[in-house]
Amino acid sequence: MYGMSREERKQRTAELLKMVGLAGRGRDKIAKYSKGMQQRIGIAQALLSDPELVILDEPSIGLDPVGMVEVRDMVKEIVNGGQTVFFSSHLLAEVQQICDHVTIINNGLTLFTGTLEDIATVAMPSRRLVLEVQKASDSILQALKALPFATVAAKDNVYTLHLNTKEDVRADISRAVSGAGGVILKMQEEGGGLEDAFMSLVGKEA
Repeated sequence: MYGMSREERKQRTAELLKMVGLAGRGRDKIAKYSKGMQQRIGIAQALLSDPELVILDEPSIGLDPVGMVEVRDMVKEIVNGGQTVFFSSHLLAEVQQICDHVTIINNGLTLFTGTLEDIATVAMPSRRLVLEVQKASDSILQALKALPFATVAAKDNVYTLHLNTKEDVRADISRAVSGAGGVILKMQEEGGGLEDAFMSLVGKEA
């Protein structure tokens, strides 16, 4: 098997079972394993020969949140060991947490390949700041609309600012609201991640 001696296989098997959290379970039948355990043993099998490249095709599919975290941590451990991992997934939030380089494919065409930092400059994903104030007023709305780096949508005492800048503009927004006599209860940034970038690129392609 992979040209490994019996002793090499035995030692490597013990190391990998420990790495994937299955120490002491090596003689159990795989059919008795849970879905998460089967995914982990599959990763261990892929690592047996200490390959330079590991290809994982949606390894988190069908797993509960705990299993997904475990697989994510294992992938990071593999990378920290000096190996390259090709990680395929439709769960873009997971990709964003694991990968340093990404390729986006749509209908067989490569729309982007590069670092996570680069994709923001190519796709220009939408950043949004959601602002909750103590009491809505026309003066707050007008002050926010006067800001040059955003367009504003209002609903009750919540304002959503669609930003056209990559700069940190929270201080400018805070000053605008305070100057209009408002009190900020909450300010939260949304968007600007891999999922928004993906939708932007796929939308352009369509």
